[in-house]
Amino acid sequence: MASIKLLLILASFIAICAAFPPRIHQRNSRKSSRGLETLLLNNTVELDPEGTFRLDWDVVYDQDPANPLVVLEARVATTGWFSLRFTSSDLTLGDYFYGAYDVNRPANSFFLDKHCDLVDGLGCETADGPQDDLRNDFQLVSLVNGLDYTVMRIARVVDTGRIQDVVITPGPMMIGWAWSLGIQQSGIGNQLTPIEKFGFQNVALIPVK
Repeated sequence: MASIKLLLILASFIAICAAFPPRIHQRNSRKSSRGLETLLLNNTVELDPEGTFRLDWDVVYDQDPANPLVVLEARVATTGWFSLRFTSSDLTLGDYFYGAYDVNRPANSFFLDKHCDLVDGLGCETADGPQDDLRNDFQLVSLVNGLDYTVMRIARVVDTGRIQDVVITPGPMMIGWAWSLGIQQSGIGNQLTPIEKFGFQNVALIPVK
């Protein structure tokens, strides 16, 4: 049974790499504010125990206390693409963020909002992998590229009201993560480079009151 689950996960990841996402525009429809760029993020977790993927975050209640904004910053030991996944409490829906910045060809950069139905909270139900949401509900706040790392800050409200998005609830929720050494494979059309590392961890983005 474990081997079947592993095959499902690998099939989903292969499907993810099979189609290169559309190009990024300068920003999404919502303008980022200077306040979010400089906001001190008071929470941190090493999603990868070996230190290749760190997530910092905080929750902003100023605009709407009933539906706050979660600001997330991923620091990933790669200049390739990476992804984050929020998982529904019943483990049936995966809500994905994909991000990458190509220093040499900025037009190939992207940040995407995707989703898929899950099998046991692990891989996607179909071999096609995550599909693009009808609307990108992530806000790109800031981006920094080093020689061997990427830091990307994004934001999203807790409840977008869309069935393709997972509601970020108080208490632990399963977070999936993955990254690659590159972005687009040379000479193979619009195909992403293979996943180098991935994993899952339960994280409480919002504390239980």
